[in-house]
Amino acid sequence: MAWKLALVLVVLVVGGVVGANVGWAYVLGPVLGWMVYRFIVGNLRGLAHGARMGAPGDDEVLDPTAVDPDERTLFWCEECGTEVLLLVRGTSRPPSHCGQRMHERTELLRPS
Repeated sequence: MAWKLALVLVVLVVGGVVGANVGWAYVLGPVLGWMVYRFIVGNLRGLAHGARMGAPGDDEVLDPTAVDPDERTLFWCEECGTEVLLLVRGTSRPPSHCGQRMHERTELLRPS
């Protein structure tokens, strides 16, 4: 543990000396490059392992067979009037369109 603290202290002192004498761009450039590299690698690793990029609390997944065959669920956008017919329900959250949540409308089908 002590050697890690000593190493950090040496790196800070050398970075301060180089930054003061040569220029801070030579000290901060590699640090910024390392941060960008870590960000890109982390995002690619998340995509490779199938990480979900949803909002917290979106973990509830409904049974796809839970959609009643005697009714159909439509979502419509209040802004432009676009309608979407729901065939399989994946989550309880309505889809978005025009930057807003769509409104749900359920229609009962007539028996034939």
